[in-house]
Amino acid sequence: MVRGQNRWKGPPPHPPTSAAALRASATGQDATTGASALAFWANLRYSSGDPYGALGLIERALDNRHKITSGRVLAMLHARAARAHSKAGELTPAYRAIDAAFTAYDHAGPAEHDLPSMYWMSHGECHEVAASCALSLSEPQRALEHFDAAPHHEDPYDTTTETRGAGIYAARRAEAHLALGDLDAAVRAAHQAVEHLGGADSARGTTTLTDPRGQLATHRQAHAVSDFLELTA
Repeated sequence: MVRGQNRWKGPPPHPPTSAAALRASATGQDATTGASALAFWANLRYSSGDPYGALGLIERALDNRHKITSGRVLAMLHARAARAHSKAGELTPAYRAIDAAFTAYDHAGPAEHDLPSMYWMSHGECHEVAASCALSLSEPQRALEHFDAAPHHEDPYDTTTETRGAGIYAARRAEAHLALGDLDAAVRAAHQAVEHLGGADSARGTTTLTDPRGQLATHRQAHAVSDFLELTA
């Protein structure tokens, strides 16, 4: 398959606001704003089953890497590349991109010197992305190592301000525990996901728990599992 090939099957990949941002960045020779817009589009692409389309957009952004003034934007681009590679089943390129994301972040400098819009990009976020990549690549133990590191680093993933993301990552942690056969830990992580998502009523309205619920359903004979499935039904 040719990387960057357009296989988009969903809605138009270029939201009007992001398209406007990219045009403005081109007019003002603002590579940083343009890179942020392309990273957003890349997220849409790989989330909709087109990892190579996502990689094409990221490579386009990285063509101007020396003009990008935000270290956190660079880290985000490499992190998005890692997710795209992991969804394509490309282990070595995915972990290479993760290493690049950590390196870019380490050179980013203090948050107050970066773009205010990149407040969420932390060392912990890099670990969450690395964990998600490992899970997609069927390496659950490696995924859990990164999931565990994310909230405990001195620059942690902030679960208090990124509650929806925290719910998503907790659900993925549950999947990793299930893959390793640790049912109790999986249920605990699944309950954490529900809490981050705003409780059972809110969790029912999202697709975040679809995969872990489906995997837990095969163990519904366990009391803790049946209680969780009933809670989130």
